[in-house]
Amino acid sequence: MVLRYALSVLLTATLLAGGLSCTRKDDSAQNILRVPVKEDLKTLDPANAYDDVSLDILPNIMESLYQYKYLDENMVLEPLLAAAMPEYSKDGLSARVSIRKGIKFQDDPCFRSNGGRGRELRADDFVYAFKRLAIPSLQSQGAWIFQEKISGFDEYEKKLASVKGEDFKKAFEAPIEGLTAIDDHTLQFKFTRPYPLLNYILAMTFTAPVAREAVDAYGDHDGNLRDHPIGTGPFRLRSWEPGVRIVISRNPNFKGVFPDQGSEELRRRGLLADAGKPIPFLEGVSFEIIRDEATRMSRFLKKEIDLLELMKESSKVFLKGTGALREDLAKDGVQVDPENSLVEYYVVFNLKDPLLQNKMLRQAISSAINRTEWIEMFEKGRGIPQDQVGPPGLLDRIPDAALKYGYSLERARQLLAKAGYPEGKGLPVLSFDFRGTEQRFEEMGEMFVRQLGAIGIRVNPVLNSFPAYLEKAKLGKMQLALGGWTFDYPDVENGYQILYGPNRSPGPNDSNWENARFDELYRKIAAAPSGTKGRTEWVRQAEALIQEEVPWAYGYFLKVHLLSHARLRNHHTILMIQNKYKYLRISEE
Repeated sequence: MVLRYALSVLLTATLLAGGLSCTRKDDSAQNILRVPVKEDLKTLDPANAYDDVSLDILPNIMESLYQYKYLDENMVLEPLLAAAMPEYSKDGLSARVSIRKGIKFQDDPCFRSNGGRGRELRADDFVYAFKRLAIPSLQSQGAWIFQEKISGFDEYEKKLASVKGEDFKKAFEAPIEGLTAIDDHTLQFKFTRPYPLLNYILAMTFTAPVAREAVDAYGDHDGNLRDHPIGTGPFRLRSWEPGVRIVISRNPNFKGVFPDQGSEELRRRGLLADAGKPIPFLEGVSFEIIRDEATRMSRFLKKEIDLLELMKESSKVFLKGTGALREDLAKDGVQVDPENSLVEYYVVFNLKDPLLQNKMLRQAISSAINRTEWIEMFEKGRGIPQDQVGPPGLLDRIPDAALKYGYSLERARQLLAKAGYPEGKGLPVLSFDFRGTEQRFEEMGEMFVRQLGAIGIRVNPVLNSFPAYLEKAKLGKMQLALGGWTFDYPDVENGYQILYGPNRSPGPNDSNWENARFDELYRKIAAAPSGTKGRTEWVRQAEALIQEEVPWAYGYFLKVHLLSHARLRNHHTILMIQNKYKYLRISEE
C-alpha cells in the first residue's frame, strides 16, 4: 500500500510538471459540473440521509423549510420553503411556520391524479415526513431531532414499535400532538420544553417534505425511498450507477434567483455578478465516485473533475510549505478556498471501564498527547488544536479558551503517579479502538503507542470496520477510542449533547460520562436561543467541567481546503451549505 501510494504521488508530481490537460468536451458542452465523492451513495431517503455523500446530493433535490444564506459567512438562516421564520409563543412551548404557496413537487408519474405533473406542496407533506422518522423498519438516524422535545412524539414512536400489519397502519395515521398541519400552508409545533434550536432542525434534510405518492410508488417493502427521491428542489435524480457515478439534472419547473446581497469582499470577488438571475445555471451535476486520493488528484489535474478537497497527500503536492497554492497551478487558474469545518476528532474515555473512572489517569493521558504532531502527521497541517467542544465560527463559543490538560510530559508523569501508576507500573495494557482498518488508522495507532509509551502507558491499537466500531460504541465495549463528530448545525449545543448523561450508550455519548451539574447546564443551554443573556456563561461553566473531568482528550478541529478550476464561477465555501450547486456556474471564458 505504501509503494502504491508513492507511485501515485510520483505520477501526480509528473502531471504537475507537465501542465494541466484540456477539459473534457462532452461535459463542457452539456454544462455539467463534475464533483468527486469518496464513497458510493448509501441512500436518497431523507429519513436516513446522514452521511457526507448523501448530504452532498439530496439537499439539491429535496428542499427544507430553511436554508443557510449563501453569501453570508456567519451561517445565518433564511426561509426556503417557509414564508417566514418560525413564530414562537411567549412561553417558548409552541411555534408556527407558514409555508410558501405555489411550490410544486417535480413532475413524476407517481402523481397519477395530476397527470404526472408535480402537485402543490402542502403542510401535511411535512407531517408525513416527520412521522416517517419514527417508523421502526426505516431505522432512521433522524428521530433524535424530535425525541424528548416534541409533545407526543416519544409515545408515537413506542406505539409504532409495538404493532404490525393493519394495526401499524392505523397507528401511523394517528395524530401527534406536537406535529400538526393547521391548514395546507401552516405547521404547528408543540414542545415538551422550549426548543429554540428548531430553527436549525428545520434546515436539515431529515425534515424535507415527502410526498406520500412517491413512497407508495417507489418505496420498498419497508417504505424506504432509497433511490427515487421526489422533491421541490432545483435538481432531480437522473441516474445512479453504483460504484461509478450519480447524476442529477435541472428541474425545469424550479423557480429561484441568485441572492442579491453580500459583503463588499464577496462583491469584489465577483460573487454578486449574477444577483437576481434565475437559478440553477447548471444543466446538471455528475458526482464521480473516486475512493482513491491519488486518482482524485490525477483526474483533477486532467480537468476531468472540477472540485478537489485536499487530503494529506494532495496537500503535499498542491500546496507550498507556507500553505499557499503552488504558483504554476495558480497561473493556470486553479483556485483554493480554505474553510474552517465543523468536524472535530478527539480521544474518547469510556467511563464504564473501572480503570478509566480514575480522573487523574484521564488527565495524564490527555497531557501525553502531542496534538501538533497528530495534526501534522495525518492532516498535513489541515487542523487546529481543540481547546473546547465547539469549533471556530459558532455563536456562544468561548473566545479565550485554553486547553487545561494540553501536551506536557512532565505534568503527564506527575498525574500518572498521583493516579497510582508511577511510570505506568501496575497499569494494564489499554485497548484503543479505531474507526477503520486503513493504513491511516494503523499509523495513528502506532503514534499513540509511542506518545503514551513516553510516560509508561502501554496501548493496544484495535482496528475495526466502521460498522464494527459503531456496534462496540453502542454496547459501551471500548476503553479508549478515536472519536469524531460533525456538527449538524452551527450551535455549541450540538456538541455538548454527545456528553449529556441521558445520551449514554447506546446513544451518542460514547464516553458514558454522567455529571449532574453538566447535565443541568446542558439543559439550560439547549433551552436558550443563541446569543441570549447567560448562555455564554453556562457554556463557560460546562466547558470548565469537561476540561477538569476529561471525558475526552481533546484532539483537533479539521480545516478544509477546496480546489477548483477557473471555469467554475460563484463558488463560495461554507460547509453548512449543502444545496450550493444551484448557485454555481460554468464559464469557459
